[in-house]
Amino acid sequence: MIRRIQALARVLSSIDTLSLSTTERWKSTLGALLGVAFCGLILYSMPVASHWLIAPLGASAVVVFTLPHSPVAQPWPIVGSYFFSAVAALLSMALIPQPQVSAAVAVAATIWLMARFNCIHPSGGAIALFIVLDGPYAVERIGPTLGLVALNGVAILAAALLVNNLILGRSYPYRPKQAERNIHLTEDSNPLERSGLTHPDLQSAMKKLGTFVDVQEAELVQIYSLAIEHAFDRNVGLTCGEIMSRDVVTVNFGTNLEDAWNHLRQHKIKALPVVDSFNTLLGILTVADFLRQIDATTTAGVAVRIQGLLKRTPGPNSEKAEVVGQLMSSEVYAAKPDTQISEILRQITGKSIRHVPIVDQKRRVLGIVTQSDLLGALYQRLALSVTHH
Repeated sequence: MIRRIQALARVLSSIDTLSLSTTERWKSTLGALLGVAFCGLILYSMPVASHWLIAPLGASAVVVFTLPHSPVAQPWPIVGSYFFSAVAALLSMALIPQPQVSAAVAVAATIWLMARFNCIHPSGGAIALFIVLDGPYAVERIGPTLGLVALNGVAILAAALLVNNLILGRSYPYRPKQAERNIHLTEDSNPLERSGLTHPDLQSAMKKLGTFVDVQEAELVQIYSLAIEHAFDRNVGLTCGEIMSRDVVTVNFGTNLEDAWNHLRQHKIKALPVVDSFNTLLGILTVADFLRQIDATTTAGVAVRIQGLLKRTPGPNSEKAEVVGQLMSSEVYAAKPDTQISEILRQITGKSIRHVPIVDQKRRVLGIVTQSDLLGALYQRLALSVTHH
């Protein structure tokens, strides 16, 4: 018997249904436990009716602690659904004496009102049914019942805010991340986003689909981007270890600025990883680091100002940088050999990073990936795919 149940469960779970990771499963369970317990303690101290917890609150708990990012789990759908379900139930009871018919009309009216005012929440229908079926047999309990419904709605919303944010580490209510302005401070979006989904695209798709989709727009864009990235990795299949330059020119913390500048000129490169005696990455020195140090207030040319920066200051004290360690950027993005190049592309396009050191587990430099390495690898893979077709 148990095997049959397990087999049936496997068949049913193979259908396109919601699945949670192990971490989210435990978080949702803990959230429901603490959230409903919180509601119970609060409502038990306000005995407005014989039943202080109403059954629809359980449905709300499932949504706000399992799907806190869902549109149906946000504060307005909770408040709106509890309010409109009560309105629909009272009107149905006043106009239709038969409780069976009144219940059906109340639930239907609740759905229409929730859809009309963009506050769809599963508990709405249950609350309407709860009020209608409780009302005809004790009209004098309508006032306390409505009060109980209101208190349950406020309690579950307060529980969702407190438990999700303070205990489960979730951001509730859902706040979409603001799109980062590009590094050049212009209105153009980042290169990888220019050919992706836009708000008008989503609006058009939703209009054609003609149904409700239980996902936030920002999350839908993120899902699309992750899917595109996965497809890119699956089809291109290149890692940093396969395309990186291995003969890396490096400098040390105490290398003179003039020597570092000569390395950049001699090898016609624009960045030097800074390492210690064990070849461990300490930072990176770029041409931009030199340019940021030169005095822009003088009328001398750039070459003269660079020479002034490179010239060693005699004596023990100096007002300018003298060695690489004083000029380098210590916060440097580094990748591992098995990092997919899609991740490198995201960093390069989003943060204007042009050089990515490749390191091992101990952050020892193994190579470096530049824009030239990426362009060459992508060109070669594109050329091969065209040839094969």
